Amino acid sequence: MKVPRLIVSDVDGTLIDGSEHITEDFRRLASMIEEYNIPFTLASGRCYSELERFITSLQVDLPVIANNGTSAYLKGKELWAQHINPLHVKEAIHFADKLDMVIIMCDGVKETAYRHNAYIQNQIDTFQRYNHFHIPLKEEWPHLKLQKLLIIDPQKNGRIDQVIEQLEPYMDDLNVVQYDARSIDIMPKNCTKSSGITKLSNMLGIDATEMMTIGDAKNDIEMVSAAGIGVAVANASNSLKQRADYICKNNNVLGVIEAIEKFYLQHNLQ
Repeated sequence: MKVPRLIVSDVDGTLIDGSEHITEDFRRLASMIEEYNIPFTLASGRCYSELERFITSLQVDLPVIANNGTSAYLKGKELWAQHINPLHVKEAIHFADKLDMVIIMCDGVKETAYRHNAYIQNQIDTFQRYNHFHIPLKEEWPHLKLQKLLIIDPQKNGRIDQVIEQLEPYMDDLNVVQYDARSIDIMPKNCTKSSGITKLSNMLGIDATEMMTIGDAKNDIEMVSAAGIGVAVANASNSLKQRADYICKNNNVLGVIEAIEKFYLQHNLQ
């Protein structure tokens, strides 16, 4: 395997665990990146504002892929963006809202909750996010900027399938990723982290085969498969591990450090 010219990591479940804390191990990774000038960036399902603290902590100075590949940013400047036709998801949103599901709309930079509920309040209390709310007026719908839509059912397994049924007439224009029996991400068609990696590859003049990508979840599978070195952290899903070139012995950020030491530092420091 070639020494990677670029290392791209997922965030949630990869760099951080469910607590979302910036740990000492995270800070150790940041020190490694700075000391050895490691070409490192992020590819996440998060919107840009939710990535800023990680970008700052790791001193990332390369383009960052946000919203599962629908957009990319460099130092706050949007490099590309694709959007969902809001009228294609309007009925699904109304249906989910009637079932008291959580609906998070992302315009690329910020996330807005459709309605306040107990789940949203917990997110506000625990992570200080989703504290903006907006139910679009009828005349607003055609003009909404939507890069990604997240729908979560905090109450029952399986009902999310009914939401997906509402999207069926528009599936030719949408990419729907179902993570489990309670949650889905909705993006424009062909928007994935892998498509973002391809655009990043063209932008930087670095072939995907010269990249190492690291992830943990279903929305990382294509990205991990497309790279020259695809890595799954130890806590990754079995479906991702089956597609990875290397499975770390360590969870989360310790797995990221392990992969960087094995495939980048070990060769560059010889």
